[in-house]
Amino acid sequence: MKDGALPYAGTPDTEPTALRIGVLGPMEVRERGESRTPSAPMARRALAVLLIHANRLVTTSALIEELWEDEPPRLARKTVQTYVYQLRRALQSASGPTNRLETCPNGYRINLLVDELDLWEFERRVTQARRALGKGDALNVVATLRSALALWRGDPFAGLEAGPVLAARITQISEARISALELRIEAELQLGRHRSLLGELRQLTAAHPVHEEFTAQLMRAAYRADQRSMALDAFSRLRRNLVEDLGIDPSERLQKLQWDVLNETLELDQPAVRAEPVVLTAPTGAAQPEPAPLSPAVPAPAATLAAHPVAAHRPPAQLPVDTADFTGRRAELARLEELAQPAAGARSAPRIVTVLGGAGAGKTALAVHAAHRLRELFPDGQLYARLHDDDDRPVRPACVLRALLRDLGHPVVDLPDDTEELGRIFRNWSAERRLLVLLDDATSADQVAPLLPGGPGSTVLVTSRVRLPGLPGAATVELGPMETDEAAELFASLAGRHRVGADSAVARQVVRLTGNLPLAVRAAGEKLAARPMWSVTDLAARLAEEDHRIAQLRTGSFDVLARLASACARLDQTAYEALTLLSAAGGEPFTIARAATLLGVDAWSAEMLVGQLLDHCVAEMWREGPDAVPLFRIPVLIRLSVPVHAPATAALHVLPGARERAVPAAAGTSA
Repeated sequence: MKDGALPYAGTPDTEPTALRIGVLGPMEVRERGESRTPSAPMARRALAVLLIHANRLVTTSALIEELWEDEPPRLARKTVQTYVYQLRRALQSASGPTNRLETCPNGYRINLLVDELDLWEFERRVTQARRALGKGDALNVVATLRSALALWRGDPFAGLEAGPVLAARITQISEARISALELRIEAELQLGRHRSLLGELRQLTAAHPVHEEFTAQLMRAAYRADQRSMALDAFSRLRRNLVEDLGIDPSERLQKLQWDVLNETLELDQPAVRAEPVVLTAPTGAAQPEPAPLSPAVPAPAATLAAHPVAAHRPPAQLPVDTADFTGRRAELARLEELAQPAAGARSAPRIVTVLGGAGAGKTALAVHAAHRLRELFPDGQLYARLHDDDDRPVRPACVLRALLRDLGHPVVDLPDDTEELGRIFRNWSAERRLLVLLDDATSADQVAPLLPGGPGSTVLVTSRVRLPGLPGAATVELGPMETDEAAELFASLAGRHRVGADSAVARQVVRLTGNLPLAVRAAGEKLAARPMWSVTDLAARLAEEDHRIAQLRTGSFDVLARLASACARLDQTAYEALTLLSAAGGEPFTIARAATLLGVDAWSAEMLVGQLLDHCVAEMWREGPDAVPLFRIPVLIRLSVPVHAPATAALHVLPGARERAVPAAAGTSA
């Protein structure tokens, strides 16, 4: 074999096949040891895209999108044809399929034999190792995986600029390497090679500072080598890195491992050999001497992943801290607790209770308070997930499921990317358990559905600013403004009852000026507590001025304006403009007919828009007017938080950038 040639896919010391393509490192194309790798960077990128779909059609449009994303050149198709011509010349003299690079209707296909791509060889050897593992042959597992890992020359497709599809596949291939490495180390631990692994594992934990499995392996190896301090130091480093980088604690599984090391209860004779790593690609359309690895679209079986040992020494307890001074909402709390009771009888699905209300209505506080009161009814634990991120964007269900399964002890590297597969694993784990699951700030039923546990013994509490049709059997507890007496009680508890004293009537006026909105009542109470020179009357006078009311309700962590602005920004552009126009008309209640006039649309369109605002809790039905005609209004603080971009008499039309202008304008208001 010539220097630099890729290793042969078959047995050692045999002549290499005519064509060998390497992607487990810098991409290389060699024919009998001679390099045929395209020199042009874009041609190499096109080849990489074809290789990750080897023996399958890649459409021209997919190639264009991968190479240039949203900014293709004017003659993109002609340019792709040029790259294909260059690649065809590089591959034309290799033996094997007559037409290596085949032109098909709407695209191209590269045809490879089973032993011509190093990635396939890697996967074949990993498959052999899994079979040896199933037979309990740890020595064969180690030898086979060492030979598989020896095929790697660096990061996959190193040096190539990757588009979105190639970047995702590179991540998957890299994870497969990590998974194979974990499996090899587990097999060596099973063989008792604890001391010899310590150096390698210390290097791996340094290179992967938030990777839990390598830390777990180092802890077990160190413990079995009578190095308890090393094991505990490894856990401490992992915890510090997770907190600093991700803001999370180690999983339940790692915490149990630390507890076992501290108490010297770790079992030495039962190392936990991990399940098979995920296999990413498979050659298609070529004869193979043995069954092919799994397709890239097929993640590891849910049953295999669900069989991973999940830390069960104590149930998960993820609920946020309860509100110590929770006040009011007596009727809603009683209703929520009644609906959330564990199912009895012939139910076959979990209970679902939605807590619906606008921004600042206290949905999360109520749900968390109720969950803490109910937790004893759910002995298998309580799970919590926030469904919007810090930038107020909805979190994908797959991300939520991966986080939950990680916390429950499933190694992240073995979890699939597919939402349905992740949901299947979660449902399998939860099917026989009695769990209380709190999903905070949901955006749609489609976001919630994959997160539901699998058995009838669980209850799911969902908070949302928008109605969630499409959740079968879900009950709803709606939160409007607080009762004035309850709001005044909350205000006094925050401001100090001695500050309110005999001014209870003025305190009631203060909370009415906040619209009886719990967030605003809390902000007003905190503001008065922070201004010892003010009386309740002084605060009421400042809140009475509509132009300054929102600014007065910003104090500490209670930014009423930001919260309300975010609720408005979640509307689509037409609904946002409708809210702007209705708010600009003042605080008077309106009928559908009046809304149609203000918006400049017909009555049917006005009814649809007002309904959308009601669904998002930025409008409310006030009462019935004469002749039982319903009257609606925009809550006072919503109205005051919406920047006015158009007069109330303007006809409704899409204002480009209306939503984008709203948030900066709101954020610019000073406290």
